[in-house]
Amino acid sequence: MRAPTPFRRLALAAALVAGAAAPRALAAQGDDAPGPCPDGVVSQIFVDNNSVFVVGDPELDARFNWAYRLANQLHVRTREGVIRRELLFREGSCYRPELLEDSERILRAAPFIADADVFAVPQGDGSHHVIVETRDEWSTRLEPQFQSGGEVALTGVELREDNLFGRGQRVSAWSKESQGERIYGVGVATTQLLRSHLDAEAAIGKTPVGFSYQERVTYPFRGEGGRWAARQSFEHEARNFEFFLPQPGGLDRRFFPVERTAFDFGVVHRLGRRGRLTLFGVGMAGEWVLYPQDTLAADDDGPEGAIPAPPQFVPGLDTLESVRVMFLAGQRNVFFDRRRALDAVRGVEDVRLGFEAELGIGRSLNTFSTDDDLAARVGLSAAGDLPGGVLGGMRLEVEAQRDYGADTDGREWRNVFGQLDAWGYWRPGPESGHTWVAALRGSGGWYPSVPFQLTLGNRSGLRGYTGHTHAGERRVVGTLEHRAYLGWPYPRLFDLGTALFVDAGATWAGGDSFGENSGVRVGAGGGLRLAFPPGSRQTYRIDVAFPAAPDFRPGKLQVTIGVGQAVGRGAVREDPQVRRSASRTLSTSLFNYPN
Repeated sequence: MRAPTPFRRLALAAALVAGAAAPRALAAQGDDAPGPCPDGVVSQIFVDNNSVFVVGDPELDARFNWAYRLANQLHVRTREGVIRRELLFREGSCYRPELLEDSERILRAAPFIADADVFAVPQGDGSHHVIVETRDEWSTRLEPQFQSGGEVALTGVELREDNLFGRGQRVSAWSKESQGERIYGVGVATTQLLRSHLDAEAAIGKTPVGFSYQERVTYPFRGEGGRWAARQSFEHEARNFEFFLPQPGGLDRRFFPVERTAFDFGVVHRLGRRGRLTLFGVGMAGEWVLYPQDTLAADDDGPEGAIPAPPQFVPGLDTLESVRVMFLAGQRNVFFDRRRALDAVRGVEDVRLGFEAELGIGRSLNTFSTDDDLAARVGLSAAGDLPGGVLGGMRLEVEAQRDYGADTDGREWRNVFGQLDAWGYWRPGPESGHTWVAALRGSGGWYPSVPFQLTLGNRSGLRGYTGHTHAGERRVVGTLEHRAYLGWPYPRLFDLGTALFVDAGATWAGGDSFGENSGVRVGAGGGLRLAFPPGSRQTYRIDVAFPAAPDFRPGKLQVTIGVGQAVGRGAVREDPQVRRSASRTLSTSLFNYPN
């Protein structure tokens, strides 16, 4: 329960006064009072948009009031208009409690809002005053990127402001290492384009191969009652495809350039009631992939040292042209619950529980495509409370292409890529400062006709090892982690916690000519978790780990620093090594707004 702020105390006092008058007013209307709004209307909306710290809040330590005030002075508070535009109701709207719940969750999902509370105060005339109370997240972020191995080195940095001038707009600039190469870029994004409900983002980056840029405009589902969503996006990416050849001393890195251009647009409609929604959609998507040169460049020599590409790596680095008509369908049976200290150090998070299934099918248009095929993508996710007080969940995504032009003896189904994530949380009690987390991630490819390779190492979640240790077409990594909230040294200024973990992983060669069966590799270590301000859902982490098996090497420490937890439900995202090979013409992301 939040401690009452002065604004909340005034609201609750008004509720008591209104509550005393309400019975007489309602009696005068009668039980069958006519009108389109059986529960009354929202007559007024009051917004209490607090900064990062609410100075004077009894939950804060008065000794640090100078620090709280300084943080607030360095931060631009979210404007009231930005908060009002995220609400699913207006003054004069029918009062519906579920819209207050959805609005509260949408506000909390914003990266610049640390917490939100939306509640109603009944009035004597049968209407409702709605109080919207928010507290800002610290929105200016400097996120360094480090690489370890003998010594820790700064390999990149990103500077980002998630709430520019309090308008909910994001601007960012970065220089960092990605998939073995240096990239530079800038980006902008907003969730209220031209003060509407459109989301928009744009970014441009410089890579060793050329330029990459993307833009996207989206009308998301707004809450669980939203009926329509739409999206238009375009991206061009000029990058080096990084892969590895096994050598006696480890892996030898190679590159070859790839240029990829893609677009999509579509619309999705939801039918049914809250908690049981059926989705149907249609769209069009296109993708063009070009390999500027069929050669591989050695990392040490650069482009001047290009060597012939091993023909076994890919059956053919052929130019791809594909335009598809997309059909989307899905079922969403979910509800939301608030849980504490899952992926936040101590903060409260909205957890989606229930079941979702989604299907995307795209038929190529022969006039605009080099291939005659059918592409399909399936997504399944589920989460819920399991016996013993365990919160568990999973997410499965599989895509494949059926080639109608395959030879009689050829394989019709190809480019099968899949990813499975499963996770579980257990806490001894609701107020316990200890959380146990178990996670499993598996990725793989079958029968690829495009460049594809996975590697094992700390880039794929096996902490204690270098970025890439073994290569193959299938990979599994599992983790058991214990997280503890310290409540020390200054719990009213920031949240501090610890983590102890064991990671285990393996790769299998599959059809990769350069792959290998690694056997099980185990890493172990510990780290710190920090959140600012207290209760923030944004977690900063530092981990120190070492190889534990089959070779126990405690002196080979690897240090990783990042934002967000390394494992768990909050770490479920598309595998970048699968993403670079997967078809851009398949997209079911419209189903999940605003999550």
